[in-house]
Amino acid sequence: MTNDGVVVNMTELNKGFGNNGSSGIVVFDNYVDVGGEQIWIDVLHASLEKGLTPLSWTDYLYLSVGGTLSNAGISGQTSRFGPQISNVLELDVVT
Repeated sequence: MTNDGVVVNMTELNKGFGNNGSSGIVVFDNYVDVGGEQIWIDVLHASLEKGLTPLSWTDYLYLSVGGTLSNAGISGQTSRFGPQISNVLELDVVT
């Protein structure tokens, strides 16, 4: 998939994440708790059910949350709302 690089498959992280132990996307009153393996389209759908939307998202919504945030999350909305990483309350990073 990449020459002389590393590709990390994070789909297995989707098992057992979240406050209820089963979901990678948990929507609260004014924020969303999301696993890095989730894709933005799923975050958007889950947050819309509670009347929320991300302030800034990628121009292509089928990218992972962890992947875009690790690169700041630059998009067409950056000039108005800042990069995605500027709208993050907390990150837990596993190395």
